[in-house]
Parts: sequence; structure tokens; C-alpha cells
Amino acid sequence: MGQASWLAPLPDLVIQTCSTIRLIVYELAPKFRCRNCFPQPEAEARFRYPRAGQFQVSRGREVVVTPEPGAESTLLRLYVQGMMLAAILHQRGLFVLHSSIVTVHGRGIAFVGSVGAGKSTLASGFHARGYPVVTDDNAAIDMQNLPPAIVPAFPSLKIYPEVAAALGYQRSDLRPVHESQVKHAQSVVDGFTTAPVPLHAIYVLDREASAEVSRLSVIETITELIRHSVPTRWGVAGDGAHLRMCARLAGCVPVYRVRTFRTLQEIRGVLDCILNHHEGAAR
Repeated sequence: MGQASWLAPLPDLVIQTCSTIRLIVYELAPKFRCRNCFPQPEAEARFRYPRAGQFQVSRGREVVVTPEPGAESTLLRLYVQGMMLAAILHQRGLFVLHSSIVTVHGRGIAFVGSVGAGKSTLASGFHARGYPVVTDDNAAIDMQNLPPAIVPAFPSLKIYPEVAAALGYQRSDLRPVHESQVKHAQSVVDGFTTAPVPLHAIYVLDREASAEVSRLSVIETITELIRHSVPTRWGVAGDGAHLRMCARLAGCVPVYRVRTFRTLQEIRGVLDCILNHHEGAAR
């Protein structure tokens, strides 16, 4: 694995494999960089996945992939665009929330919750109504200024085909991601926002919620933010900086618990509930 001396200036992100010297360089727009928040050189994270291989993420700038024999490029891409990019953003000092986020009248609203709670479904539902999607799965939030700003991700989200059909999308609007994935990729490039969006509210999706929408206390809010952010959502304890970011976010962005859907027929009702609540709170 060689070093490319021709890379000047240092790119924002280099992804390379140990088996070849091929380099893939992603240049991010300067306005999306988190200035003065890059970690010390020793910052490193390592991951290993069956059928894929090993991944090493270093200094918020580099991903080194060691594929297993016969590993499919589509599977490697899934991990790089998912967990590895989240690790890169975390190393750069951004707050990484496991969330899907949409924009309503220029204000970002985020959906968090356990796996299967409906984060991507609600984002797709808002998109079907003409509201732009900002990010799906991993949301990078810049905490340097207030209000916190959401950095847009890829103009795509992952959704179950039957959910997409219930929201009025055609099968042709979806494409398979990988044979190991039940969800399909849905393009949201129409209306996709490319500029940072201020985070206005966070909704915790909960099927057992006692009320349609209720605001969480500060302690409840911090608990939910810790639970649904990197690195604790990976089962790794966060440090003092992570806890301070959770507390700061809790102090400037309201967090609500919302009763999410149990059946496909209830999706539209939950969308109406959140939209009405959000517009009422913004007045």
C-alpha cells in the first residue's frame, strides 16, 4: 500500500485498499468542512464484518479497506458509505446522530428511534409531500455555532418496497442495494438540499408512547441523544466531549416523543401529526 505524493493539497477523504494502490478521492465542498476540529493523528477506529473485510478509519481523513477474498464491491461500498463515513465525521468533531432528517419550510426536523421505528419511512413520506430530505441513517450536525447545522448527505434513502408502495412510489423508483439488504435505495434527488440546514426539532419515534406528541424533559432529552448518537449506538462509551455535545444540543433544540405507526395505513396519520405539531410550534 503506497502513498500518493501527488495529492496536494491533502484531500478531505482518501479511501484505499490494502490489496491495490488504487485511490478514490472525495473532495468535499469547503463550506461543509468542520474547521479547526480535526482530531489528533492517533485517532483511529477499526471494524470487521463477515463477507466484507476489515476497515480502518484514521484521523478523520482516511479509510483503509482490507477486503476478504471474493468480497463484493457493492457490499464494501455499503459499509464505507455507512459506518465508515459516520466514523470519519465523528473523528472530525461533528455530532453524528442516527437519524433521518427532512426540511420543512427551511427548518430541519430529525427522526430518531430504535431500528425499525420508521425513521426512513417518515422521511420518504415527507419527500412524497414535496419536502426535501437532508440525510438518512447518519446525520452529521455541526455544533460550532447556534443553531446547530445539519450537513447534507447523499440524495438517497433506504426503504422497504412495501412501504414505498404504500406512500405512492413506483417499483421503478427503487433499486436493490445488495442481496443482504431487505431495504431498497430510493433516490430523493428531486428537492434535495445541498446547503447546511438549521436543526429545529427532534422527534423520538416510539410505538408505546402514551400521547401523540409530548415534549421530553432535559434529562430525557440528553438520554435519548446519547442513546441514538455515535459512538454509544455502536456499544462504545462516549467521552466527556460527546456528553457535552449532547447536553448542548439538548439546551438549544426541543426534543419530542411521538407515537409512531404500527401499520402501513397509519403512516399518513403520523405524518399529519408531526407536520401539524411542527408548524404549530414554529409559530
